[in-house]
Amino acid sequence: NSLGESCAQVLLTYENLGNRSQHKNAINTFEALFKLGVVPIVNENDTVAVEELRFGDNDCLSAMVASMLKAKHLIILTDVDGLYTSNPTKDPEAKRIEVVEDIESLNVDVSSKGSSLGTGGMATKITAAKLATASGVRMSIVSAADPAVIVQVLKGDKVGTLFKKRTLKTSKDKKRWIAGLPARQFLYLDKGAVSAVMKKKSLYAAGIQKIRGKFPANVAIGLCDMKGNVFAQGLVNYSSVELDMLKGKQMNECFESLGYYGAECVIHRGNIVLFQFDPSAASPKQVFRVSSIESIPSQDLNEAVKPSGSS
Repeated sequence: NSLGESCAQVLLTYENLGNRSQHKNAINTFEALFKLGVVPIVNENDTVAVEELRFGDNDCLSAMVASMLKAKHLIILTDVDGLYTSNPTKDPEAKRIEVVEDIESLNVDVSSKGSSLGTGGMATKITAAKLATASGVRMSIVSAADPAVIVQVLKGDKVGTLFKKRTLKTSKDKKRWIAGLPARQFLYLDKGAVSAVMKKKSLYAAGIQKIRGKFPANVAIGLCDMKGNVFAQGLVNYSSVELDMLKGKQMNECFESLGYYGAECVIHRGNIVLFQFDPSAASPKQVFRVSSIESIPSQDLNEAVKPSGSS
Protein backbone atom coordinates (compact mmCIF):
# COMPACT_ATOMS: atom_id res chain seq x y z
CA ASN A 1 0.00 0.00 0.00
CA SER A 2 1.01 3.69 0.02
CA LEU A 3 2.60 3.28 3.47
CA GLY A 4 4.74 0.38 2.35
CA GLU A 5 2.93 -2.11 4.61
CA SER A 6 1.97 -5.58 3.45
CA CYS A 7 -1.77 -6.18 3.90
CA ALA A 8 -4.09 -9.16 3.57
CA GLN A 9 -7.86 -9.25 3.42
CA VAL A 10 -9.50 -11.65 5.88
CA LEU A 11 -13.18 -12.42 5.28
CA LEU A 12 -15.09 -13.84 8.24
CA THR A 13 -18.65 -14.86 9.04
CA TYR A 14 -20.38 -15.23 12.39
CA GLU A 15 -20.35 -18.98 11.74
CA ASN A 16 -16.54 -18.92 11.45
CA LEU A 17 -16.12 -17.38 14.88
CA GLY A 18 -19.09 -19.19 16.42
CA ASN A 19 -17.70 -22.61 15.48
CA ARG A 20 -14.95 -23.65 17.89
CA SER A 21 -12.72 -25.42 15.34
CA GLN A 22 -13.10 -22.65 12.75
CA HIS A 23 -12.43 -20.13 15.52
CA LYS A 24 -9.10 -21.84 16.27
CA ASN A 25 -8.22 -21.93 12.56
CA ALA A 26 -8.92 -18.20 12.33
CA ILE A 27 -6.56 -17.56 15.27
CA ASN A 28 -3.84 -19.60 13.58
CA THR A 29 -4.31 -17.59 10.37
CA PHE A 30 -3.99 -14.25 12.17
CA GLU A 31 -0.91 -15.42 14.09
CA ALA A 32 0.72 -16.55 10.83
CA LEU A 33 0.03 -13.15 9.26
CA PHE A 34 1.47 -11.33 12.27
CA LYS A 35 4.66 -13.43 12.10
CA LEU A 36 5.02 -12.47 8.43
CA GLY A 37 4.59 -8.80 9.30
CA VAL A 38 1.31 -8.59 7.38
CA VAL A 39 -1.52 -6.29 8.50
CA PRO A 40 -4.91 -8.11 8.34
CA ILE A 41 -7.85 -6.10 6.96
CA VAL A 42 -10.97 -7.82 8.29
CA ASN A 43 -14.44 -7.69 6.74
CA GLU A 44 -17.60 -9.76 6.87
CA ASN A 45 -17.93 -12.31 4.09
CA ASP A 46 -21.27 -11.10 2.72
CA THR A 47 -21.29 -13.61 -0.13
CA VAL A 48 -21.81 -16.62 2.16
CA ALA A 49 -23.23 -15.14 5.40
CA VAL A 50 -26.84 -16.11 6.13
CA GLU A 51 -29.15 -13.40 7.45
CA GLU A 52 -29.76 -15.03 10.85
CA LEU A 53 -26.03 -15.27 11.54
CA ARG A 54 -24.70 -11.97 10.22
CA PHE A 55 -22.60 -9.54 12.22
CA GLY A 56 -24.56 -6.75 10.55
CA ASP A 57 -21.92 -4.14 11.36
CA ASN A 58 -18.16 -3.86 11.67
CA ASP A 59 -18.38 -2.76 15.31
CA CYS A 60 -19.44 -6.18 16.59
CA LEU A 61 -17.11 -7.89 14.13
CA SER A 62 -14.16 -5.91 15.48
CA ALA A 63 -15.12 -6.75 19.08
CA MET A 64 -15.26 -10.46 18.30
CA VAL A 65 -11.89 -10.36 16.53
CA ALA A 66 -10.36 -8.41 19.43
CA SER A 67 -11.70 -11.00 21.87
CA MET A 68 -10.50 -13.87 19.70
CA LEU A 69 -6.96 -12.48 19.52
CA LYS A 70 -6.89 -11.50 23.24
CA ALA A 71 -6.17 -7.92 22.25
CA LYS A 72 -5.40 -5.41 24.96
CA HIS A 73 -7.22 -2.51 23.33
CA LEU A 74 -9.88 -2.11 20.63
CA ILE A 75 -10.05 1.32 18.98
CA ILE A 76 -13.18 2.17 16.97
CA LEU A 77 -12.83 5.15 14.64
CA THR A 78 -16.06 6.98 13.80
CA ASP A 79 -17.46 10.37 12.80
CA VAL A 80 -17.88 11.61 16.38
CA ASP A 81 -15.22 12.08 19.04
CA GLY A 82 -16.70 9.74 21.62
CA LEU A 83 -19.83 8.77 23.50
CA TYR A 84 -22.05 11.63 24.66
CA THR A 85 -24.71 11.89 27.35
CA SER A 86 -27.18 12.59 24.52
CA ASN A 87 -27.10 13.12 20.77
CA PRO A 88 -24.70 16.11 20.30
CA THR A 89 -26.30 17.02 16.95
CA LYS A 90 -29.62 17.60 18.70
CA ASP A 91 -28.70 18.58 22.24
CA PRO A 92 -26.28 21.52 22.77
CA GLU A 93 -25.97 20.46 26.43
CA ALA A 94 -24.60 17.03 25.51
CA LYS A 95 -21.30 16.20 27.18
CA ARG A 96 -18.64 13.75 26.11
CA ILE A 97 -18.07 10.86 28.51
CA GLU A 98 -14.31 10.39 28.92
CA VAL A 99 -14.31 7.08 30.78
CA VAL A 100 -16.96 4.40 31.26
CA GLU A 101 -16.10 2.44 34.38
CA ASP A 102 -19.22 0.24 34.39
CA ILE A 103 -20.91 -0.19 31.03
CA GLU A 104 -24.03 -1.72 32.62
CA SER A 105 -24.80 1.54 34.44
CA LEU A 106 -24.84 3.60 31.24
CA ASN A 107 -27.88 5.80 30.70
CA VAL A 108 -27.28 7.64 27.45
CA ASP A 109 -29.14 8.47 24.24
CA VAL A 110 -27.78 6.26 21.44
CA SER A 111 -30.40 7.15 18.88
CA SER A 112 -27.94 8.25 16.20
CA LYS A 113 -27.82 5.97 13.16
CA GLY A 114 -24.87 4.81 11.12
CA SER A 115 -23.14 7.21 8.77
CA SER A 116 -22.41 6.76 5.08
CA LEU A 117 -19.04 5.35 6.13
CA GLY A 118 -20.42 2.47 8.17
CA THR A 119 -23.43 0.31 8.94
CA GLY A 120 -23.50 0.81 12.71
CA GLY A 121 -24.64 3.73 14.83
CA MET A 122 -23.72 4.44 18.45
CA ALA A 123 -26.03 1.65 19.69
CA THR A 124 -23.93 -0.96 17.86
CA LYS A 125 -20.77 0.54 19.34
CA ILE A 126 -22.22 0.11 22.84
CA THR A 127 -22.99 -3.52 21.95
CA ALA A 128 -19.41 -3.93 20.72
CA ALA A 129 -18.12 -2.41 23.96
CA LYS A 130 -20.15 -4.93 25.97
CA LEU A 131 -18.68 -7.79 23.94
CA ALA A 132 -15.12 -6.50 24.13
CA THR A 133 -15.06 -5.54 27.80
CA ALA A 134 -16.77 -8.80 28.81
CA SER A 135 -13.85 -10.60 27.17
CA GLY A 136 -11.23 -8.56 29.03
CA VAL A 137 -10.53 -6.04 26.23
CA ARG A 138 -10.70 -2.29 26.85
CA MET A 139 -12.24 -0.24 24.06
CA SER A 140 -12.07 3.36 22.85
CA ILE A 141 -14.43 5.31 20.58
CA VAL A 142 -12.59 8.18 18.87
CA SER A 143 -12.94 10.46 15.86
CA ALA A 144 -11.40 9.31 12.58
CA ALA A 145 -10.71 12.92 11.50
CA ASP A 146 -7.05 12.71 12.54
CA PRO A 147 -5.22 9.33 12.32
CA ALA A 148 -2.77 10.57 14.96
CA VAL A 149 -5.54 9.98 17.52
CA ILE A 150 -4.55 6.28 17.55
CA VAL A 151 -1.14 7.21 18.97
CA GLN A 152 -2.83 9.45 21.53
CA VAL A 153 -5.05 6.59 22.67
CA LEU A 154 -2.09 4.24 23.05
CA LYS A 155 -0.24 6.91 25.06
CA GLY A 156 -3.18 7.16 27.43
CA ASP A 157 -4.25 10.68 26.45
CA LYS A 158 -7.83 11.67 27.31
CA VAL A 159 -9.37 11.50 23.85
CA GLY A 160 -12.68 9.99 22.85
CA THR A 161 -14.37 7.62 25.28
CA LEU A 162 -12.58 4.76 27.02
CA PHE A 163 -14.55 1.70 28.13
CA LYS A 164 -12.62 -0.08 30.86
CA LYS A 165 -12.38 -3.84 30.59
CA ARG A 166 -14.29 -6.03 32.99
CA THR A 167 -12.52 -8.65 35.06
CA LEU A 168 -13.16 -12.04 33.54
CA LYS A 169 -14.82 -14.55 35.86
CA THR A 170 -12.94 -17.31 34.10
CA SER A 171 -9.50 -17.73 32.58
CA LYS A 172 -10.58 -20.56 30.29
CA ASP A 173 -10.16 -19.82 26.60
CA LYS A 174 -13.42 -21.58 25.74
CA LYS A 175 -15.52 -19.40 28.04
CA ARG A 176 -13.70 -16.28 26.90
CA TRP A 177 -14.68 -17.29 23.38
CA ILE A 178 -18.33 -17.77 24.42
CA ALA A 179 -18.35 -14.40 26.20
CA GLY A 180 -17.16 -12.75 22.99
CA LEU A 181 -20.01 -14.10 20.84
CA PRO A 182 -22.92 -11.67 20.41
CA ALA A 183 -26.08 -13.52 21.43
CA ARG A 184 -28.92 -12.30 19.20
CA GLN A 185 -31.57 -14.84 20.17
CA PHE A 186 -32.86 -15.56 23.66
CA LEU A 187 -34.39 -18.23 25.89
CA TYR A 188 -36.72 -17.12 28.68
CA LEU A 189 -36.44 -19.32 31.78
CA ASP A 190 -38.62 -19.92 34.82
CA LYS A 191 -37.33 -19.14 38.32
CA GLY A 192 -36.13 -22.69 38.95
CA ALA A 193 -34.04 -22.77 35.79
CA VAL A 194 -32.62 -19.29 36.46
CA SER A 195 -31.58 -20.40 39.96
CA ALA A 196 -30.01 -23.61 38.64
CA VAL A 197 -27.99 -21.84 35.94
CA MET A 198 -26.85 -19.21 38.45
CA LYS A 199 -25.57 -22.10 40.58
CA LYS A 200 -23.49 -23.20 37.57
CA LYS A 201 -25.71 -26.11 36.58
CA SER A 202 -26.74 -27.15 33.08
CA LEU A 203 -29.92 -25.91 31.43
CA TYR A 204 -32.70 -28.39 30.67
CA ALA A 205 -35.79 -28.01 28.49
CA ALA A 206 -38.22 -28.15 31.42
CA GLY A 207 -37.18 -24.67 32.53
CA ILE A 208 -37.64 -22.98 29.14
CA GLN A 209 -40.82 -20.91 28.95
CA LYS A 210 -40.31 -18.90 25.77
CA ILE A 211 -38.00 -18.73 22.75
CA ARG A 212 -37.12 -15.57 20.86
CA GLY A 213 -35.56 -15.74 17.42
CA LYS A 214 -34.67 -18.51 15.00
CA PHE A 215 -31.30 -20.23 15.32
CA PRO A 216 -29.47 -23.48 14.53
CA ALA A 217 -27.74 -25.61 17.13
CA ASN A 218 -24.27 -24.71 18.46
CA VAL A 219 -24.61 -20.92 18.49
CA ALA A 220 -24.51 -18.45 21.40
CA ILE A 221 -27.92 -17.84 22.98
CA GLY A 222 -28.80 -15.31 25.68
CA LEU A 223 -30.52 -16.62 28.82
CA CYS A 224 -33.18 -14.39 30.42
CA ASP A 225 -35.55 -14.47 33.32
CA MET A 226 -39.22 -13.92 32.52
CA LYS A 227 -38.77 -10.15 32.89
CA GLY A 228 -36.24 -10.14 30.06
CA ASN A 229 -33.12 -9.67 32.19
CA VAL A 230 -30.21 -11.38 30.42
CA PHE A 231 -28.01 -12.96 33.08
CA ALA A 232 -25.96 -15.47 31.05
CA GLN A 233 -25.29 -16.85 27.61
CA GLY A 234 -24.15 -20.20 26.32
CA LEU A 235 -23.81 -22.55 23.36
CA VAL A 236 -27.11 -24.28 22.71
CA ASN A 237 -27.27 -27.97 21.73
CA TYR A 238 -30.60 -27.69 19.94
CA SER A 239 -32.08 -25.45 17.23
CA SER A 240 -34.99 -23.11 17.91
CA VAL A 241 -37.30 -25.48 15.99
CA GLU A 242 -36.29 -28.41 18.21
CA LEU A 243 -36.55 -26.35 21.40
CA ASP A 244 -40.03 -25.19 20.45
CA MET A 245 -41.07 -28.85 20.63
CA LEU A 246 -39.04 -29.57 23.78
CA LYS A 247 -39.67 -26.50 25.97
CA GLY A 248 -41.31 -27.26 29.29
CA LYS A 249 -40.69 -30.99 28.94
CA GLN A 250 -38.32 -33.45 30.58
CA MET A 251 -35.28 -34.46 28.54
CA ASN A 252 -36.37 -38.12 28.63
CA GLU A 253 -39.31 -37.04 26.42
CA CYS A 254 -36.86 -36.04 23.67
CA PHE A 255 -37.48 -39.08 21.48
CA GLU A 256 -41.25 -38.76 21.81
CA SER A 257 -41.13 -35.07 20.86
CA LEU A 258 -38.43 -35.11 18.16
CA GLY A 259 -38.40 -38.68 16.91
CA TYR A 260 -34.75 -39.10 17.84
CA TYR A 261 -32.47 -38.85 20.86
CA GLY A 262 -30.54 -35.63 21.29
CA ALA A 263 -28.11 -34.14 23.79
CA GLU A 264 -28.86 -34.78 27.47
CA CYS A 265 -29.21 -31.04 28.18
CA VAL A 266 -30.06 -27.88 26.27
CA ILE A 267 -26.86 -26.09 27.32
CA HIS A 268 -24.11 -27.83 29.28
CA ARG A 269 -22.81 -25.95 32.32
CA GLY A 270 -19.33 -25.92 30.79
CA ASN A 271 -20.69 -23.89 27.89
CA ILE A 272 -22.42 -21.19 29.98
CA VAL A 273 -20.91 -17.81 30.88
CA LEU A 274 -22.63 -15.93 33.71
CA PHE A 275 -22.95 -12.15 33.55
CA GLN A 276 -24.05 -12.04 37.17
CA PHE A 277 -22.96 -14.54 39.82
CA ASP A 278 -24.88 -13.65 42.96
CA PRO A 279 -28.68 -13.54 42.48
CA SER A 280 -29.13 -11.88 45.88
CA ALA A 281 -26.92 -8.99 44.71
CA ALA A 282 -28.96 -8.33 41.59
CA SER A 283 -29.45 -4.70 40.69
CA PRO A 284 -30.74 -3.07 37.48
CA LYS A 285 -27.27 -2.08 36.31
CA GLN A 286 -25.87 -5.61 36.58
CA VAL A 287 -27.99 -7.20 33.89
CA PHE A 288 -29.20 -6.47 30.37
CA ARG A 289 -32.87 -6.23 29.51
CA VAL A 290 -34.27 -7.56 26.26
CA SER A 291 -36.59 -5.21 24.41
CA SER A 292 -40.26 -6.10 24.69
CA ILE A 293 -40.64 -5.87 20.91
CA GLU A 294 -41.77 -9.28 19.67
CA SER A 295 -40.39 -9.06 16.14
CA ILE A 296 -37.04 -7.41 15.53
CA PRO A 297 -35.47 -7.13 12.05
CA SER A 298 -32.03 -8.71 11.90
CA GLN A 299 -30.34 -5.37 11.20
CA ASP A 300 -31.82 -3.98 14.44
CA LEU A 301 -30.98 -6.94 16.69
CA ASN A 302 -27.96 -5.16 18.12
CA GLU A 303 -30.32 -2.60 19.64
CA ALA A 304 -32.56 -5.23 21.24
CA VAL A 305 -30.51 -5.34 24.44
CA LYS A 306 -30.59 -2.25 26.64
CA PRO A 307 -29.40 -1.58 30.20
CA SER A 308 -32.16 -2.36 32.70
CA GLY A 309 -34.17 0.67 33.66
CA SER A 310 -33.38 2.56 30.44
CA SER A 311 -36.12 4.00 28.32
